[in-house]
Amino acid sequence: MTDDKLSIIVTPPADYNRKDTVHIVGNFNNWALSGNKSHQLRYVEGKLVADIPNNQQDIIFGFVRNSDWKSIPSRESGNALCLFLHQKNSTNHHIKIEIPAWKDDKPGKVATQTIVGNVKVLKDFAMPQLGRQTNISIYLPPSYKENNQQKYPVLYMLDGQNIFDDSTAYSDEWLVDESMERLASTGKLNEFIVVGIANGPRRWNEYNPWNYKSWDTQVEEIGEGDKTITFIRDSLKPFIDKNYRTKAENTSTGLAGSSLGGLMALYGAMEHSDVFGFIAAFSPSLAVENMAGNNVLFAALKNQKEMGRVKIYADMGKVEYGNYEKVEFLQQLLLESGVAEKNLKIVKDDLGRHCELDWSKRFPSAVGWLFKE
Repeated sequence: MTDDKLSIIVTPPADYNRKDTVHIVGNFNNWALSGNKSHQLRYVEGKLVADIPNNQQDIIFGFVRNSDWKSIPSRESGNALCLFLHQKNSTNHHIKIEIPAWKDDKPGKVATQTIVGNVKVLKDFAMPQLGRQTNISIYLPPSYKENNQQKYPVLYMLDGQNIFDDSTAYSDEWLVDESMERLASTGKLNEFIVVGIANGPRRWNEYNPWNYKSWDTQVEEIGEGDKTITFIRDSLKPFIDKNYRTKAENTSTGLAGSSLGGLMALYGAMEHSDVFGFIAAFSPSLAVENMAGNNVLFAALKNQKEMGRVKIYADMGKVEYGNYEKVEFLQQLLLESGVAEKNLKIVKDDLGRHCELDWSKRFPSAVGWLFKE
């Protein structure tokens, strides 16, 4: 094996069907499943192998079965695995990986429930703005039972099924409850309530505030993110404020999300700062375009006249886009839109990937900054 090649050696699931195709995709080949940049793994003595270019950069990669993006590596419980990372300064040119199962297969094991602390789950909460129902998870801090006079700030989190419990998470859970309990026990965090809102089957539409060009069909899709925000503002927040001891003003109300959820959180800062006074956007989707080929968020920010006194945290992993150009441009546009420099925190993670595992690692410091009095 030469220095300009990496040998990928994969142990497939025990029930691997040799008729299946498996491609390795990543930033080294622009995530191509076809064409001259695609890399299909070969079956060799029970392993799947491929040689990919070692172009002296941090390589982030994953695997796709039968050219179906829903068929990606997972644990036997069905929780998707995070993307893999090979650092450019590594001397290892043979990468061995085990794939326990595929995400679209029936899980061979039941994921364990991992909730800690005081978390209440409201099943089938009505979402009239979107014509469906969802599950709402509510984390109450340790002191909530002890002091029945104290009121708390509230952080609303999108993709709420991923934040507390492995048994409901798409991939790794965020460990929000574990982090909150730990931070509370050390006295390093001003306690707050976390409300998780589970996503639905039309996530791309419901988490896009603007009309956008579908990445697979290249046709215009209608963004319904305004309906999602309206649900939080007009239905969920009034319920939470009525039934729990909250500080209801915007300076004590936040919105957080990752990926498209991060895009939605930034939209909340732009259009609803009277409701959400602080925002956390973990790896916000900065590649969503409209039919004219323009970045939907950047186009909206360029026309933004006033952001209000909102506090914004945003982060990005370097390997997500290969550099920090997009998040640095986001920072510039936010400042030009009136966000005070002291109220804006941009975090760059050189080894950060686009997955829950890495967002969970950045969560404690993010909320530590946001909730610092």
